Amino acid sequence: MSAPSGDQGSDNSPSGGQQQLSDADKIRLKRLARLGTPSTPSAQAPTSTVPANEPSSEPESTSSIQLEPHRQPSASSSRLLSSPLPSAPSPSPAARSATPVAKPSSLGKRPIPAASPKSESVGPRVVSTPQASRPLVPYTQWETEKISAVFSVILDSSDWRLCWLKDLAGELRSESHPLETTLDLADRLLIARLDDPDILTILAGLPTGETVFDYLTGAWKRLYAANREQNRLAFSPSEKSSWTACFEKLRSLIISYCGMTLEDPSMFPQPSEKPTGPAEFLPLLLSLTPTTSSSGDLLTSTASTPSTRGPLQPDEVLPFIGDLGANFDRDTLADVITPTLSLFFQEWFKLSPTPDIMGNEWRRYLGAVATLVQVKQIAALLPSLPVWVAPEVTAPRVEWQSLLGPLTRLSVYPREFAEIWKTYFSNPTERKVADFDANKDNLRHAMGSLHTSLFNIYNAIVRASSESREGTLDFFALVIRLNEKRAGMRVDPRTVSSDGFMTNLQVVLLKLFEPVMDITFSKIDKVDPEYFRTSKRVNITDETKIKATKEEADDYYIDKPANFISDLFFLLNAFQHLGLVKTIGNRGRAEKNISEIEKELKRAEASRADWNTPALQAQGDAAIKKLKSDIATLHASCHAYDTQLLDKSLVRLNVSYLGFLMTWLVRLVDPKHLHPTTTISLPLPANSPQTFRMLPEYLFDNVAEYFEFLARYDPDALDDADKDTLITFIITFLSPDYVNNPFLKAKLVAILSYGLWPMGYWRKGALYDRLSVHNLSTQYLMPTLIRFFIDVEMTGGHTQFWDKFNFRRDVSRIFKSMWANPLHREAFEQSRRDDFDQFIKFINMLMSDTTFHLEESLTNLAKINSLSAQMNQDSFASLPQAERDDTASQLRQAEGQAPFHTQMGLDHVELIRDFTATTREPFVTPEIVDRLAAALDQNLVLLVGSKMQELKVADPDKFSFKPKRLLAAIAQIYLNLSEETDFIRAVANDGRSYSKELFERFARVLKHRAIMTEGEVGEVVSFAQKVEDMRATIEIEDEREIPDEFLDPLLSTLMRDPVTLPVSRVVIDRSTIRTHLLSKEVDPFNNVPLKLEDVIPNSELKTQIEAWVAEGKIGRTTVDVDM
Repeated sequence: MSAPSGDQGSDNSPSGGQQQLSDADKIRLKRLARLGTPSTPSAQAPTSTVPANEPSSEPESTSSIQLEPHRQPSASSSRLLSSPLPSAPSPSPAARSATPVAKPSSLGKRPIPAASPKSESVGPRVVSTPQASRPLVPYTQWETEKISAVFSVILDSSDWRLCWLKDLAGELRSESHPLETTLDLADRLLIARLDDPDILTILAGLPTGETVFDYLTGAWKRLYAANREQNRLAFSPSEKSSWTACFEKLRSLIISYCGMTLEDPSMFPQPSEKPTGPAEFLPLLLSLTPTTSSSGDLLTSTASTPSTRGPLQPDEVLPFIGDLGANFDRDTLADVITPTLSLFFQEWFKLSPTPDIMGNEWRRYLGAVATLVQVKQIAALLPSLPVWVAPEVTAPRVEWQSLLGPLTRLSVYPREFAEIWKTYFSNPTERKVADFDANKDNLRHAMGSLHTSLFNIYNAIVRASSESREGTLDFFALVIRLNEKRAGMRVDPRTVSSDGFMTNLQVVLLKLFEPVMDITFSKIDKVDPEYFRTSKRVNITDETKIKATKEEADDYYIDKPANFISDLFFLLNAFQHLGLVKTIGNRGRAEKNISEIEKELKRAEASRADWNTPALQAQGDAAIKKLKSDIATLHASCHAYDTQLLDKSLVRLNVSYLGFLMTWLVRLVDPKHLHPTTTISLPLPANSPQTFRMLPEYLFDNVAEYFEFLARYDPDALDDADKDTLITFIITFLSPDYVNNPFLKAKLVAILSYGLWPMGYWRKGALYDRLSVHNLSTQYLMPTLIRFFIDVEMTGGHTQFWDKFNFRRDVSRIFKSMWANPLHREAFEQSRRDDFDQFIKFINMLMSDTTFHLEESLTNLAKINSLSAQMNQDSFASLPQAERDDTASQLRQAEGQAPFHTQMGLDHVELIRDFTATTREPFVTPEIVDRLAAALDQNLVLLVGSKMQELKVADPDKFSFKPKRLLAAIAQIYLNLSEETDFIRAVANDGRSYSKELFERFARVLKHRAIMTEGEVGEVVSFAQKVEDMRATIEIEDEREIPDEFLDPLLSTLMRDPVTLPVSRVVIDRSTIRTHLLSKEVDPFNNVPLKLEDVIPNSELKTQIEAWVAEGKIGRTTVDVDM
């Protein structure tokens, strides 16, 4: 064989003419061309001329992954000889220096040697470094011997342990080249060694089954061993410099050929019985543990167990990969690493069954990727590779057809990993809570390990380069765009990515954003409020805006780059919206299904009496067994959901982020833009900032849904600072004219309501203490709730009639919980003084709701009593089946409706009791007082009248029916207003329900049922007497005929304060038109829009009425004197 010989290879004839290239020459040139290296050794300049004993510098990496010290590969069994590699201009291991180096740092950063050449070398500091010994041979000879040893070749037959390159030796003789393994022959030596073994003449024979990769990694290790030996020898500075150049050239050559065989293992002859190229490199990566010690101390750190087989030991893999990354340009490195990553995919999908979080396979694969990204050049390259994410990928496939997707999708959620709940949460009713808690802790520990590893990988990629950072953010944005369907109400899980995949990506983003969330909010202004206007990374074109029309939004957007913090912030919002919030919704549906199936189970068990044949009994028993199994499955699924959703580390991260989001939103609308340094002042300006109005509504939905979930299932998750942030946010944005959607506001109110529900050791709710002292709460909570109570009368939805009751239920709970606080009572009183008309609207709506709920409640209770009695009769069984089914259906409907209305009616009556104890004026206004008196009297008739027995039910608690509490509250309202003449007159005027006998019976019930004390009962009797006296007065007044011009046109009663309507010109009493406008702001005579402030006082008519009334009083006085 004739191999080229570097500089001499192009001019072998005496005349200097070009010889015809042999086939071997052509193959060699082709291979070198693929490597991108010159074909002659003389052209291969060393990549570094930094002497091994001098310090070198390297740009600091931005990666935060902490690695083990970058160790040199060991050529002997002793690891005490290994030490970190000095850096070179290209980030690759360099020759060993005898000087100490700095502690290991982040990815891609080499230790920096200290300045003193006499200091101790890095390694286990057991003994001091011995004095450098004198070399036994001259440096030139030593270098030649080391090159021979590194390549394990020789050009003569003097050493049977080395491969004798006989043909190459012949070529060199013909070229008059000395038969010495000098540096200029390095590439020819290597090619001759790697070529077809049949043309090699050796004394001892090649190692059995040695692959090209085996040989090259062995040469790589022998090179570093030679470097360590050089450090121990007392060569001159110039000789050390020569060795540095030699070392860098040999390393570059070896690594180049390693890259070649990883890219195309068929380039050189390989043994047929062994895996080659990527197939032998990937197992090395998979054999590494996913976590490695980063203590930096080689003596005390835990080393990976050395592999008994394989070309590289575990502690040699990372330095080797570092050299790969440093040796190639970006495109060539992509060609080198892509085959291994492709094989990575193939091997993962061969695993059966599919790995889950409790297995170990995912740790091996995650550890392989974690090792690769510790090399900055590889980390920077990954997002640009074809294997990063498949083109034209769909939402359900993105987690399978992306590099990190199969690992990122691992979770404990039941839909994707049913074996988890079957193994750890089956038979929930038969197992102890402690058992479930222990299983949850184990699963959470595994998930924590997964999240940490995923974050380290993504973080390394993000920080490797600006291009890789943008590529990673583009991947997150792609996942968001593909999963826009997840925002829907009913989503087919087969058309979107899994809950686990979305949750884990969100955790990665949370960890990336964590440095921004400092306690002082120092980086809060780095979040660009115009992000959606300027960035197309997150598309909100079809999203509802907080307070802007679609046309306004379309004119608002432009296009310009966004900063990294803004990208993270708004990507996190999108993942919260499409990921965690939807997963919480899935869990909620599972819990709702449990409730529905339990009701069905009760009905099935109640129908056992109808199974009068063996076949029906068998079918019924099977149905009951199936229902019980479904309930157990759903309970286990909820436990699986809670394992991840209520993981303390995830909750803490998400609460911190949402706290940042809430603070940012409040700061955005703060006119002074100083919040939270200076707490925002309320009320807010009438017009909100444009940047705020253009934001998508789901920012609020993210906050509302998550904190409502925590309020129900983990109230201990929030500390006082979190609670203060939440309270400030809620009270600020319950302000009118800032959030259009009443349902969003209702969710914020629901959070406060749940936070005041007794749970665990929170006897008054987790938020009670902070709401009692929070400055904004004590000033603005009550007036804000009053305004919200009014605003939800019209929600705009087709179910608005029922929506308002659900929303007001939460308001009632807050009023009831906070009423004991004098600061909140004072705020309630102040709201009456600040806007009396608004307060009257509130009382009017409260009265309307109270009347409706009590009527529905008592009607349903009477219906339950009647239907139950009918079904308990012997004759019921003889009725037709259809009639029996209809009766049973009516009973179920009444039983389903009664609890809600009964509880709401009681709550509202008790609220009126509390309000009238301190705030009487609104309840005795003409608009309210007659309705209040009539409602109280009517319900009193039902509760203590002749039909009271119709309300008797078998289980009152089942329907939240507490008649004693209800009667006590009604009685107290009478007593609270017993000194108000207008109220007494209103009760006396109630000819429909009031009677003296009714109140006498009422007093007996209060006394005999021990509902009130004798003194209080006496006050009730005294009030009844006042009413009787007022009735006598009214009868005398009614004896005079009222002139028609003094009569109200709607009520036909005497007007007290006549006003003229501006359009219809009708004269009507002010109280009458005010009452009408409380429900509909139009003129009742022509439906023209009308406000109370538009009516015109009729002073002349009022004077006439007052004179007529005074005349009547004089007449009555005269009659009394005569009598």
